[in-house]
Amino acid sequence: MEWSKTKSIFILAFLILDIFLAIEFYELQYKSNYEIMKEATIEEKLAVENITYSKLPDIEGKSFYITAKSKEFTFEEVPKDQTLILTNTSNPFRSLKVKLNKPIPVPESNLENRINQLLKDYVNFGDKYKYWYTDEQTNSIICIQRYNGRNIFQSKDDHIGMVKFIVNENNEIVSYEQSMLEDIKEVEEKESAVPALKAIEALYNKNYLTTNSEVKNIQYGYYTHIPLTNQQILAPTWHIIVETDTNERKDFYVNALEGDVLQSTQ
Repeated sequence: MEWSKTKSIFILAFLILDIFLAIEFYELQYKSNYEIMKEATIEEKLAVENITYSKLPDIEGKSFYITAKSKEFTFEEVPKDQTLILTNTSNPFRSLKVKLNKPIPVPESNLENRINQLLKDYVNFGDKYKYWYTDEQTNSIICIQRYNGRNIFQSKDDHIGMVKFIVNENNEIVSYEQSMLEDIKEVEEKESAVPALKAIEALYNKNYLTTNSEVKNIQYGYYTHIPLTNQQILAPTWHIIVETDTNERKDFYVNALEGDVLQSTQ
């Protein structure tokens, strides 16, 4: 009887010891994997989580902030064969809203080049803007201003240097809204921009990149986190478009000098 009790105690003791050793082994394994991940390069970390990207752009020369003023339009600047849509009676005004006297069918092919040509043909200073994307939710075509061949990124609500074509139910452009930045100046202090991969790493470190997501596009341009009424200060910025494994699109902006995440759609 005593031997039976002793045997049960030994079995219980060995079972507890096995559990303890298993926990110790798991913790050592976890710490080891954590140290490996901590020491891994950003490329390796992204690969482990199957976060993919294609060829990344390089930036030549120094980067810098720019300043600009919001242009004030006047009645005299409304193009011929177009009608001003008055939202108030003040003159000048910072947002020009114009109705086309003759609707223009939205091009069915080669959309980007055709819209860029429409900008030049129908919009004052139209060569300063480029097609950006089509917004199906608001049935509009968004074009943004550029400086030195770089986009001035902004949201539709900011509208600081943008032409927004309004499309009707017949898929025709019937009007547009225009805002514009002028007197653009470069800040004298110039520095090297962080590489595009560093901008992606900033998103990874903030847990903005989920497993199996893909960096669909990354562009260098300018962006202001807090648009002001008249004077704007714009930072050199990486605009990064990410698509998740559920096909959700997310937009991020990373300061190209400081590496900070300025804005996201999350």
